[in-house]
Amino acid sequence: MMDEGQVRVLELLEMKLIGLSITSSFIGHQPERVEAMKREFYSRKDEISNIIHPERYLSPHFTTENLFTYMICMEVEELTNVPEGMLGFTIPTHQYVHVKSKGDPYDDLHSYVRESDLQSNDRALAIEVYQFANPTWPDEVDVYIPLR
Repeated sequence: MMDEGQVRVLELLEMKLIGLSITSSFIGHQPERVEAMKREFYSRKDEISNIIHPERYLSPHFTTENLFTYMICMEVEELTNVPEGMLGFTIPTHQYVHVKSKGDPYDDLHSYVRESDLQSNDRALAIEVYQFANPTWPDEVDVYIPLR
């Protein structure tokens, strides 16, 4: 397990995002569909205007007991001119636990939440933030889990 000092509780302000999404079932999950969506996003990201942080992309996601929805998005100043076939949406301000970990960041974060007597918010989106220059999972990815 990682040094607990690396896990932080912080607030992320409202974000407006534009990108692609995919939903699949846990049973019969096809990782190649996610990879195909990533390739499409990379080839189409220049269609998105008013990008705030061109050096990174965000992957908000959520799960239910049967389904997994994963998105790849750019943060934008406003939700105008959403390209055809893309999704534009807003993530409201939330408190999150955050870590960048060489191990399993989700295990680290869920352990921290339990040990700190906090509660994750399963109705809000978890977020992974990748740098285009080095999108190495998990070493170079910032992971955020929303709190209640």
